[in-house]
Amino acid sequence: MNDNEFLNLIFKNAEMGKVGIDSVMDYTRDERMREALRVQAKEYDKIYAEAAEMLKARNAEIKHISPMAKMGSEMTSAMKTMTDHSSAKIAEMMIQGSTMGVTKLMKNRGEYDGNDDDILSLSDKLQKTEEQNIKTMKGFF
Repeated sequence: MNDNEFLNLIFKNAEMGKVGIDSVMDYTRDERMREALRVQAKEYDKIYAEAAEMLKARNAEIKHISPMAKMGSEMTSAMKTMTDHSSAKIAEMMIQGSTMGVTKLMKNRGEYDGNDDDILSLSDKLQKTEEQNIKTMKGFF
């Protein structure tokens, strides 16, 4: 996997995190949970913007997640929270999403052929963000 491919996967990973947060935000009334989600969204926004800037600087095409992936996330969130709007349920969903994000990131990093320090640093930043998000969400059980 080359630099641009890996950067696009980092970009998509952060974008999916943003979509996941957006898809559950309206279901929680717990202000502490809402604030935790807002903090996480800001971190994803930073990584998303940084990946986009790096792709633009390389004159690379930016590849967003598919509309079907967005819709799937929204529908899954709606179904899973239909009967349970608790912070614990939302935390569980967010932990599952962040775990998938870390898993994909690690797999993609293993397939990355490059050694661009900026890309590797952004990858590390995303992984730390996902791991911190999991830790934060564990506090809602």
